[in-house]
Amino acid sequence: MKTKWIALFVLLAVVLGLSGCAWLFGPQTPVVQTIHFAPLAGAVHTLVTVVGDGFGATQGTGTVTFDGLAATVETWSDTNIDVRVPVIPTPLGQKDALVQVKRSGSILGEGHFTVLRGVLFQTNRDGNFEIYVMNPDGSQPINLTNDPDYDATPVWSPDGTKIAFETARDGNSEIYAMNADGSGTANLTNHAGDDYFPVWSPNGAKLAFMTDREGGVILGVDPKLSIDGNIEIFAMNADGTGQTNLSRHEGWDGFPSWSPDGTKIVFQTERDSLGVMLKIALVEDLGEEIYVMDADGSNPTRLTNHPDDDVYPSWSPIGAKIVFESYRDGDAEIYTMNPDGTGQTRVTNNPASDWFPTWSPNGSWITFLSSRDGNLEIYKTTPTGSPTTRLTTSSDLDWSPSWSPDGSQMVFQSSRDGNLEIYRMNSDGSAQTRLTTDPDVDSQPCWGIPSWILSP
Repeated sequence: MKTKWIALFVLLAVVLGLSGCAWLFGPQTPVVQTIHFAPLAGAVHTLVTVVGDGFGATQGTGTVTFDGLAATVETWSDTNIDVRVPVIPTPLGQKDALVQVKRSGSILGEGHFTVLRGVLFQTNRDGNFEIYVMNPDGSQPINLTNDPDYDATPVWSPDGTKIAFETARDGNSEIYAMNADGSGTANLTNHAGDDYFPVWSPNGAKLAFMTDREGGVILGVDPKLSIDGNIEIFAMNADGTGQTNLSRHEGWDGFPSWSPDGTKIVFQTERDSLGVMLKIALVEDLGEEIYVMDADGSNPTRLTNHPDDDVYPSWSPIGAKIVFESYRDGDAEIYTMNPDGTGQTRVTNNPASDWFPTWSPNGSWITFLSSRDGNLEIYKTTPTGSPTTRLTTSSDLDWSPSWSPDGSQMVFQSSRDGNLEIYRMNSDGSAQTRLTTDPDVDSQPCWGIPSWILSP
């Protein structure tokens, strides 16, 4: 009899072991299985298929997360789940994200997916200018804005989670911001004057911008394109609070560029021009100079001092130099100087004009536009001016280069195929590839460092 009870006990133990004690202690966590993705990488808000086995026929309590952030599920089956990539920071241009599929809190599978910084651009393919994002290979262009008035000139926050842009949806030019997936759209400036040219601080906590709210425009000239009227530089917190006049000077102050540590702002001004001193309304711009000030607007200091214009300053991402465009040699040339204004050095030297300098992310290269070879093309050079390389060679216009966050590539706009489209190329100009193919205008691309943006 005793042997019989021992046998029954052993049998019960075996049964409990095989069943995983589910009825006694509750269900165990399923064994983690590997999941796969199609495509293997993509930008925020693009559609990704999670491929595996055993997810369940319906979603039910199922969830998909990227680094712990819930992804929007579009479709769910036992082997395939279609999800939208959630807002993941991409300060370096891409992020390896841990993706987990769960049901009732238990992990069904996990794997790694590369979240890429998407390419922003403006397009009128929907009847008016809207802001789109697409993968860096041009796939999955997605409309992020949808308003009857124009939404244009998008710029990424440093971590790639926010987008600032200009819009006329309130009857005048305002600065809005939204999340990288187009959600959370908010009017930041909300003022009767025109606010434009938003520039993120290096840590993404603030935005500098230009505004005519302190004065108005002389002779009806567009303040975005003219060096006339009382234009000021303001700064605000990333949520629109704390709007402060930084430049505080009668006349035109604009095109702010932050120092890499966020403590200073370099800018262009006409405060020393003849027109301002005599308080005369002049359509012709005279004597634009470059100044620097502390980030709170204090200690404005003149850096350039020349009868001809010094314009479009841009602070190197590594802080060593400020690049600018100067007319002191009779035509537009590219110059650099130290942050205190010393060491002003001519970088380009060509009878044709060289315009709109922009730094590469590591400060090793300067891109600029030039018509030195017959039409507007994109060039790059070093801060010393050698070597200088022509990057585009089409017979039509190529301009608005925007570097990738890692500096290996850039996007730009070109009319080489009959209308404005977005293209991508390697940093040496090779592998030029058309990304957009719409018959309407696609322009002002922004991938990492934005190009000069003057007007939509």
